[in-house]
Amino acid sequence: MSQRLSKSDFKLGVSCAKKLIYKKLKYPTSLATNEYMQMLAEGGYLIGKYATLHYPNGVELVDDLALSEKQTIEFLSNYENITLFEASISCNQKLARVDILEKVGNVINLIEVKSKSFDSLNGDIIKNLSEEILDVTYQKLVFEEAYPHFKVYCFLLVPDKSKTLLIDDLISWFKVSEPNSAQIQSFRKPKVDFVFELNSKEHQTLIENSLLTLVNVNEEVESLLPKVRLQSKDLIKILNEGISTDDYELNTKCFSCEFNTINETKNGFKECWGKMADVKPSISSLYHLGTLGGSKNPIANQLINEGNVSFYDLKPQYFYKANTKELGSRGIRQLIQYENTINNTEWFAGDMKAKVKQWQYPLHFIDFETYTGAMPHHKGMRPYETVAFQWSCHTVTSPGATPVHSEWINTERSFPNFRFAESLMQQIGTTGTLLMWATHENTVLGSILKQMEDFDCQNKALKIWLLGITTDKDYGRVGRLVDMNAFTLKNYFHPQMEGKTSIKKVLPAIWNNNSYLHNIDWLKEYVGFDLGGLIKSPYDQLSGLMADLEELEEVKDGTGAMKVYHDMQFGSASTDATKKEALKRLLLQYCRLDTMAMVIIWKYWIDKLK
Repeated sequence: MSQRLSKSDFKLGVSCAKKLIYKKLKYPTSLATNEYMQMLAEGGYLIGKYATLHYPNGVELVDDLALSEKQTIEFLSNYENITLFEASISCNQKLARVDILEKVGNVINLIEVKSKSFDSLNGDIIKNLSEEILDVTYQKLVFEEAYPHFKVYCFLLVPDKSKTLLIDDLISWFKVSEPNSAQIQSFRKPKVDFVFELNSKEHQTLIENSLLTLVNVNEEVESLLPKVRLQSKDLIKILNEGISTDDYELNTKCFSCEFNTINETKNGFKECWGKMADVKPSISSLYHLGTLGGSKNPIANQLINEGNVSFYDLKPQYFYKANTKELGSRGIRQLIQYENTINNTEWFAGDMKAKVKQWQYPLHFIDFETYTGAMPHHKGMRPYETVAFQWSCHTVTSPGATPVHSEWINTERSFPNFRFAESLMQQIGTTGTLLMWATHENTVLGSILKQMEDFDCQNKALKIWLLGITTDKDYGRVGRLVDMNAFTLKNYFHPQMEGKTSIKKVLPAIWNNNSYLHNIDWLKEYVGFDLGGLIKSPYDQLSGLMADLEELEEVKDGTGAMKVYHDMQFGSASTDATKKEALKRLLLQYCRLDTMAMVIIWKYWIDKLK
């Protein structure tokens, strides 16, 4: 039997035809668990169930694909009006499963449910929902080939940022049963149940105050349909006749290929790249590699096509703007990386010492953890509006002083943002320099400032403090927060950072090469070695605290923290005091390390600059 082209196959094949082959051959991918984690964190699984509640007479079809196809045919043939969930349509080697298929006589409404938000008052459909429109376009193509006598219209059902939640504790109206680890690897969605009866008072309230909006995208789909038809035809030809080198190309996008895994027997990236895949250091490590030569003369892709993928194949002239002898901001950083990588040297900007001396004691190193889910946690919030649930702060009061740690985490079910900001204000006050890594903290505090108006919060002192601490370019306001990530980009480089300035790249570059830091009393708890006797990054030390918890592996980044917080508030840990306390300690430890990492980097800088 010929292989069929599913919607996910089509989207993958459009991005790279060779990836489609790897998928059909069941090569391992790095995306399954990551996508699952993102879905858990953002509440996409809840939105799927929420959407079906808008169609209480809908029929949910079975998971089994063959049986689902048979059921779909029977329902469409035997019912004048019917709504189906997860209907399966196939024709001409193409396959599509439709989230919600609504049949009204001779009219078919294909409704794709997405957790991505859209502002129905100010949103641009093409700009904001382009990927989602592609999904439903493919579905229409398959359906019209299978049932040409129907009139087909296309819609997206998505969270609407122009709407606010009018139901308190809405998330508790849903019960989630997560799949086992084996199902996660194959990306099976967790089971979600609505805790009330259909057509109950609660169900009616839910629909009357819906956060979702049905967006008509039929015009956009029609304009895209001819292209999708041709693309699907080409991909099916590849499935039937095999792929040739003319069907795909090697370029800079390959460096982020999900088929580049640690599996040595089935690694798609290595199969495509051959010996070039083993070249170290690679041009892939260059800061903003894709900008070389500008959009009209992409040097990076030319180097790849020529087989010149070693970092040493780069030349200084590549970093200058096309047709000029000027260096832009990216070119400056690229040249710094190039010269110091070639010479294996560390780089400090000439005026870096003077800049650091401008930071006023006490120094407050802060880090936030936040939740931004498709389904808001609290009444009055909009989809994907920020919940600030945790902060960590290390304060250095004077030169040579031991950092003092303070922290706050929300354990209540009520809206935490103002309590979050008030506790931070009480801790750090109005003096000294506040340091963050990237702009997240400034964005969060700025959103809380806006929420004070939306929620009618009357804390005048808090409002004045937030106005003084945050930077807002639209209003020409410059606050007290200093971005250490931006500071690093302009003032510091170590070859082991490569083209990155994330804290998880900068910290190991400093920590692993300066053993004197390991002997400082207040840093000894972060010292650890791997089985080969090499020093480990402090982030690798996190695994020592909660080795018995499955959630341990999930708190490696902000997405993992979101998932664990949601579990504490509304998941299994919300009714398990022991587990909730353990997860709380895990979150506190993770956030505490982020601020200590900033202190370590700062400590090294001032020592070196002396």
